[in-house]
Amino acid sequence: MKELLVFIFLFIALGLGFGMGRYTRRLRHPLVENNRKLSEQSYYQGLTYLLNDEPDAEIDTFIAALDVNSDTLETHLALGNLLRKRGEVARAIRIHQNLLSRPSLSKSQLHIAQLELAVDYLKSGLLDRAEILFKELADVRGLEKTIREKALAFLLEVYEDTHEWLAAIDVADRLTASKFAGTPDIWRERQAHYCCELADKALEQNDCENTRRLLRNALRYDKTCARAALLQARVELKQGAGLVALTLLRKLPYQNPQFVSEVLPLIYESFKELNSPAEMTVMYQEIYGLNNNLQTLSYLAKSIAEEQGEGKVVDFLLHELQAFPQMEAAGELLKLVAENHTQWKGFSYNMITGVLEKLTKDRSLYNCSNCGFEGEQLHWLCPSCKSWSTIAQR
Repeated sequence: MKELLVFIFLFIALGLGFGMGRYTRRLRHPLVENNRKLSEQSYYQGLTYLLNDEPDAEIDTFIAALDVNSDTLETHLALGNLLRKRGEVARAIRIHQNLLSRPSLSKSQLHIAQLELAVDYLKSGLLDRAEILFKELADVRGLEKTIREKALAFLLEVYEDTHEWLAAIDVADRLTASKFAGTPDIWRERQAHYCCELADKALEQNDCENTRRLLRNALRYDKTCARAALLQARVELKQGAGLVALTLLRKLPYQNPQFVSEVLPLIYESFKELNSPAEMTVMYQEIYGLNNNLQTLSYLAKSIAEEQGEGKVVDFLLHELQAFPQMEAAGELLKLVAENHTQWKGFSYNMITGVLEKLTKDRSLYNCSNCGFEGEQLHWLCPSCKSWSTIAQR
């Protein structure tokens, strides 16, 4: 219903724009009135075809009758944008290409049409064409600041889609210039992620020296980048430096509590290397005090089991689990309890298994705080809304 209303208003706006354009032509060129009725009929017939999803060949009727001038440009841009949002990108491309072919438009208006066409290409997956148009626009001398900023931001999206991280860093450098000083921190946060993407690849190739260099760059862009700190810890663990890894990991639950789920296994791996179960228990207890959830409780239980024995784990869990009947999965934790059910004192087995079934009913999911996207693994870049660092385990 909402979309129908939008079409109705757009239809009215297009009609008014056509009428204004026709009236202006009549004032300047009275002889054009001879073909007025035919032109008007073709215009509205073409618009009807367009809005009723008729074959593309019929849309030529609309484009041929489209009167483009400074009075009607916004209406035509709105129509192209609406088609793009409906997913009819091919039709939006034809509308915007038609605008670019009109010599009556000023340079500024042509730049706007070129930007819209480039966005069409981006949304349709024609990334090479989109890149060319965005780069051309971004390099135009004297281009309006807002248009240049939009072109660079969209160009950044192209490089993110194609994983050209070095090119993305260069474009983001341009966006942090003083003339775009309104939001430099956003672009620096992205640059930190671009460095982390490159560091991930270097670490996969066991190039620890290059990985460290890239992570230092990431932290220069964003000193609170949790991803860079996690990768640094992974590098140190790979090099057998568990104590250094722990130094890096210790502050993350305080600075970036949303990524505790990524910190917990690295802490466990570090302490296992150091063979220090007592210190591990202390650290997990601190995190559990900050982040009172089942996953942290699971690692704390594993730590207590290694330090004090499984009997202590059962007593501890039977006490703590009473606070979590409504929460989600804790698979490994529940295995510990199930395997030791003979040691339960004063509790019904059926009661405990009922709680465990409720706890294990669903798996813990990762959720995007920006768009609500859900998945079973961490994505630093949300696949849905293309936001960075908005996904965490709920």
